[in-house]
Amino acid sequence: MNTIRWGIAGPGKIARRFALAVKNVPGAELAAVASRDWERGKSFAETFGIGHVFRGYEEMARWDGVDAVYIATPHPFHKPCAEIFLTAGKHVLCEKPLCVNASEARALKACAEENGVFLMEALWTRFLPAILEAQAIVRRGDIGEVLGIEADFCYRTAARDVPRLYLPELAGGSLLDVGVYGLHFAAMFLGSAPVSVTSLADTHQGVDIHTQILLKYSNGAMANISSAIGLTKPENAWIYGTGGQIFLPRFYGAQELCVRTAAGEEKITRNWAGNGFEEEIQEVCRCIRRGKLQSDILPLDESIAILELTDRVRSQTGIRYPFE
Repeated sequence: MNTIRWGIAGPGKIARRFALAVKNVPGAELAAVASRDWERGKSFAETFGIGHVFRGYEEMARWDGVDAVYIATPHPFHKPCAEIFLTAGKHVLCEKPLCVNASEARALKACAEENGVFLMEALWTRFLPAILEAQAIVRRGDIGEVLGIEADFCYRTAARDVPRLYLPELAGGSLLDVGVYGLHFAAMFLGSAPVSVTSLADTHQGVDIHTQILLKYSNGAMANISSAIGLTKPENAWIYGTGGQIFLPRFYGAQELCVRTAAGEEKITRNWAGNGFEEEIQEVCRCIRRGKLQSDILPLDESIAILELTDRVRSQTGIRYPFE
């Protein structure tokens, strides 16, 4: 298989970014879009020059002109939408979070395995050149043993501007929207199995407005993660080692890093292509061509482990979605 023909399920804001990125990836073609709202799907197709529009996901799943599908529906619909395409033999890249809880994610992994198709969470941060560079620096031991992580992804927006973030029935709140970035970041350098999780949250009508998470690991390392939709903080991250530190401004979309050791300070630039989604699309295409069912960079068990952490955080902070 040379060209990977992509379909999009859910033509919303994030799907627009994906549609632009596909055009920059050699060997990838945007072939179709599916939406429950016909007019919305048609408008999206016209904007991005997509040849086929489907009224509903089942119709696109039955079409043999699509090899892989990008799921861009609201959080609670990730699992049922992805299952439609997985059971039809389509490969799936599902926008983060993979599901709203770990139980759903385990079921989705089983569905992908049963049907012999590729599945990956779309967490673009993990594929960015600056992040991969930071991982390489840590592996070389340039900053010694990593014993501390800090990552903040906090912004302020009103319910009238982004209603879904304030609706528990859509799994709103900061944790699943942006908190997962910090949890993934910590997992990249300290693993995804902390020995303790302590969290606090400011909640409003069933969603978390501001959440603080402290993770402790078996070697004594700790990670401090914060997320918010009602408070703005610098969206930066630090990696603290026994022999130095790495600073990443706007870590979730990092394009540069500053490495500080006893030898001095070095600033490194690693730009991403296009709008930053190209790297994860390239990874999916590579995996599909090689017959892989998971990515080595972001395997399904890692996505499940992160959701196990968000489940624990929600249990501690009293957040439960009405559909669970």
